[in-house]
Order: sequence, then structure tokens, then C-alpha cells
Amino acid sequence: MAIDRRSFLLGSLASVVFIPQLASVVHAAEVTGYPARPIRVIVAWSPGGATDVFARIVAEALSKELNQSVIVENRPGANGTIGQNFIASAAPDGYNVIISTNSTFAIAPHLYKDLPFKQTDFAPISLLGESPLVLVTKKTLNVDNVEDLIEYAKHHPGELNFSTGGSGSTSHLAAELFMSVTGTEMVHIPYKGGGPAAIAVATEQVDVAFLDLGVALPLLRSDRIVGLGLTGTRRSQEEPELKTLAEQGLGGFEVTTTFAMFAPSGIREEVGRTLSKAVSVVLSDNAIEMRLSKNTVQIINRGSADLANYVAVENQKWAKVIEERNIKI
Repeated sequence: MAIDRRSFLLGSLASVVFIPQLASVVHAAEVTGYPARPIRVIVAWSPGGATDVFARIVAEALSKELNQSVIVENRPGANGTIGQNFIASAAPDGYNVIISTNSTFAIAPHLYKDLPFKQTDFAPISLLGESPLVLVTKKTLNVDNVEDLIEYAKHHPGELNFSTGGSGSTSHLAAELFMSVTGTEMVHIPYKGGGPAAIAVATEQVDVAFLDLGVALPLLRSDRIVGLGLTGTRRSQEEPELKTLAEQGLGGFEVTTTFAMFAPSGIREEVGRTLSKAVSVVLSDNAIEMRLSKNTVQIINRGSADLANYVAVENQKWAKVIEERNIKI
């Protein structure tokens, strides 16, 4: 069931305005005359969250690269679908784009029956980066690794519970995939966001959780929760001793919060190329890579074709998990 997304890909922010500085180099924008006015980047999540922080870092650098202001606008709600719908109906002129996550463009379509948009309403621009989740437990559970957790869960079916940032969130689907792969069963306890889900483990209200690494780090470093493994394909520079789940025997298990940029369908090809090239330059900058790494984001930096392929693969993967696990919202 699991798909090695990394090898597949290699084969084939409330509103803030960033004012660009004058550039002394020739930018890609000069080729097409775009952009001639500020660009609005929609974030379909609340200010301060992982997607919001990521978008603000990218937008600030993008404004300098394009020599144009970039406005980050938050439109949260309904697991990211409100912001996504806004872009679906926006003018395809290159001045409205969205930085969204796989929970919206790959998971939501299989959870909600009456979404007001479809994937063909969006033009892929760039596959930006990803942030792994970390499998954690409360301290008094007394398990030291993934093998111990699986063994405990199999001997106590249905006794363990797990917190998530909400039904249909990436953390929820990660746990469902884990149970499917390992043949275990745990009880879902949804919370309103990753922060409350993390606190629930730290205060021992729940047993287990898959948390965004950035949310979990302070609790891991203060020894309030136990980290068992990362869900990405590589270890994190911020917590290099924490092994991946694949290293611990769950080969191919990969779940990340993945960030991507889309524009409304119908955007002119040359405008899309200008945006994609500018984003690639920004993500190739060592200073930006360091800032994102400190926020536990690992850069992917792939263009529109790879993003289109990724969307197809992720939709197939999560549609199967949702059907097999009979997940309903």
C-alpha cells in the first residue's frame, strides 16, 4: 500500500504584506511583464500554524525575487477547504495563488462528499517542501520503540487511544495507516488542532499521537513525551537521533505534511512558469533552507509536472486508506 514518494518524485500566512527591495539582477518577471501588481498568497489555515509560518518565509523571499509585493492572507476553516474554494473561483491571472497541504488536495476529496471544487479547478505550480510527523507516546506507557508499541497494542486491542488535530487531518490519517499496516486497533480522540492534541499526550489524557515535528519538539526536549520515530523518509536535522519508522521495520511507511502552490485553473502558461521559476530560486537559497529547517521543513523544490504526479499518487494512496479503514466525517 505504501508508496516511496521520494524516489517517485526524483524519477519523473491574518494578512501580512512583504515589501520587496530593489533588485540589481534581471528577474524572470521581466520576460513576461508579470507581475505588475501585488500577488496574494492564500493560506487556508489560521495564523501561526505550520502552513502559515512556511508561507510567510517563502512569500517574503518571493517578493524580493519577483520585485513585487506579496500579500499573505489567511482564510481558515473546514480543514482548509474554505481557502481552497476561494482559489478555485478566483481569477486565473497569477495574482491569486494558494499554499496548501496534502490534507486538503489529497485527503479531503475522499472524506467530503459535497466539496464545492474539484482538483481540475487548480493549476499546479510548485511542490515546495514537507514536514514529517513524529509518533509519540505518554511517558507512563513505558514503550521505548515502535516494535514495543506494536506488541503492546496487539496484546491490548482497543485499549490504547490516540489524539489528533481533528477528524480527517494528516495526523488522523497517519494513525489510520499505522493501524492498517501493523494490524492494530486504537481509539480515535480528535482535538481542535495539533497543539491541543500534543498537550493531551503530555498531560497523559491520551496514550499515543502522530504530531507535527515542530509542535512536538518542545515537549520532546523537555522530556514530557516519548518520541518513537519519524514518518518521513529521512531524519530531521533538528532531532537527528530520532529514527524514521522505516528504519525500525515499517518499510515504506511515509506520511508528511506536504506544502504545494496552486493557482486557479486557466492561468497562462508563461505566468505559471514565471511563478514556478521564482519559487525554485527562492527554495534554492541556503538562508531560506536554514530558516525552513529550523521550522522542521525539508525542501523538495519540484516544478508543476512533479506536483501533478504527486497529487495523483497521494490521492490514490489516501483514497485506499480511507476506504479500507471506513473513515467517515
